[in-house]
Amino acid sequence: MFKRIFVVGFAIFMLFSFLASFVQAETKFLRMFSGPEGGSWYPLGSAMMSIIEKEMGISSSNGPGGGVGNCKAVNAGRADFGWTYTHTAYNAYNGRGKFDKKNPNLRHLMSLYPGVFQMAVPKSSKIFSVKDLADKRIVPGKVGFSGTVIAENVLAAYGLTFDSIKKNGGLVSYVGYSDSAALMKDGHSDCYMAVTSCPQSTMIDLMFRPGIRFLSVDKAHMDKIKEIDPGLMGTIIPKGSYKGLDQDVPTVGTVTCLVTSKDVPDDVVYKAVKTLYANWPALAEVKKQAIEDSKPEKATMGAGIPVHAGALKYYKEMGYVN
Repeated sequence: MFKRIFVVGFAIFMLFSFLASFVQAETKFLRMFSGPEGGSWYPLGSAMMSIIEKEMGISSSNGPGGGVGNCKAVNAGRADFGWTYTHTAYNAYNGRGKFDKKNPNLRHLMSLYPGVFQMAVPKSSKIFSVKDLADKRIVPGKVGFSGTVIAENVLAAYGLTFDSIKKNGGLVSYVGYSDSAALMKDGHSDCYMAVTSCPQSTMIDLMFRPGIRFLSVDKAHMDKIKEIDPGLMGTIIPKGSYKGLDQDVPTVGTVTCLVTSKDVPDDVVYKAVKTLYANWPALAEVKKQAIEDSKPEKATMGAGIPVHAGALKYYKEMGYVN
């Protein structure tokens, strides 16, 4: 009898040991989906995961992605962290816009820097308004990019769609930042659209060749855009942010943020947030302007979904939220 009890007890002990090690194994690898090469998200995402791996001893990976797709991936458990925008996360969580169902597993991790929607056209072109794009060759980003969705919303406010542009003889090319810049350099596009940090590296490059200027969004059309997507806001491309830009350009804005899954353990998220902010100067070496615009005390700025409990614990400890 004693032997049987011992065997059963040992088996139970081994089962709990296995389950404990399984749970621990779940937090031994963290996956992030960021953005395309040529933008700010991918290099910063890689730097963040390198810091987490080094300081927390957790293996990590960073893969390319887009704001819409990243929300879906995090909700489905294919990624632990994802880069997106606050308005995209809000739409994903509530099943609005490009999301045909709610994504209830999403949680806000941290807000970073403003995302500025920039519409660049060749300096020598006769395009002076969004409505002039009715029959032009546009490059709004890849399918699944938040910038592509914003492009659709901006066009809609002016009575245009991707389909109407194509029917009018125009062209819509769904490519990333680097390819978008290459198309404009080679004279194969009339407008390159992107929501990203400001200034942005590929835009800076295009300032030299072929030379670009930016389309603006007036208040009346901004009001229409807000009706289409209440999460968006008015902002500017500040004068001086690019060489030769001598006045502010009114446009559409949002807030770049990171989301995580409610299933990532609280202690892991707490340590990850604390570790990243402790190493903020190292991230500034990757993208100085973006990190300088990302203040820890604004970590919940624009958040329209619940903040992860682990992150919230850190923000409360630091006095950033009540």
